Amino acid sequence: MFNMILSGTYNFLKKESKLLCISAAVGIIFAITTAAYTYVYSSTTQADIADNVIRFHVQANSDSVADQYVKEHIRVAVLNAFEDYLSGSNDIDETRATLTANLPQMEQIATEILHEQGFSYAATANLTITFFPTRFYGNMSFPPGMYEAVQIKLGEGTGSNWWCLMFPPLCYVDMTGTDEGQALLEETISEEGFRLLMHQEENSQTLQVRFRVVEWWQNRHEPMIAGELAHNPNIEHEAYTNTP
Repeated sequence: MFNMILSGTYNFLKKESKLLCISAAVGIIFAITTAAYTYVYSSTTQADIADNVIRFHVQANSDSVADQYVKEHIRVAVLNAFEDYLSGSNDIDETRATLTANLPQMEQIATEILHEQGFSYAATANLTITFFPTRFYGNMSFPPGMYEAVQIKLGEGTGSNWWCLMFPPLCYVDMTGTDEGQALLEETISEEGFRLLMHQEENSQTLQVRFRVVEWWQNRHEPMIAGELAHNPNIEHEAYTNTP
């Protein structure tokens, strides 16, 4: 009798262990598949957006009232100075070439305004690729990740910054009063990328989840992305600069 009970217990445990192993294997496969999908979707969708836009940032020296005021003055002056060259551009390479050629003039405009207003610090202008966290633009949400951007740094550049899109030229579009900006962006990036940017406007729970997935993945891998950018010679970074 004892042997029968022992044998039955052994067979039961053997069967249960097989089921546990199968369940564990299925769980591992599911986890790997989910991670792979998350990586592919997050990387490709964010890259599709980033590869088709150029951002424009003006970084204030600090958050003091005076530093923030002069930042606004400088961003208006720089945008006005290049409106004729950039506002009608429909080619990202053309925009990049124009920005690169005019970095010294942007820096000069900013520095002259600073000196006219009595500030002792200067400005630097760069066209670079760098990591940006989640940013809202009108009713669009840009996921975090590496983006190409013109950055005008005022003094220490530790204050709040102002930004817009130089390409497509949304810097020159009323983002609150019309749909022109959305239309320009929709023509520039993929359908999935555009829908992701507009996930709040569409009020889609699925798109909101997808955006959070991209946001989580890009933020989680910020050090890895930055390291890859710094060590991969095939990736252009800090390629266009007017800083000595």
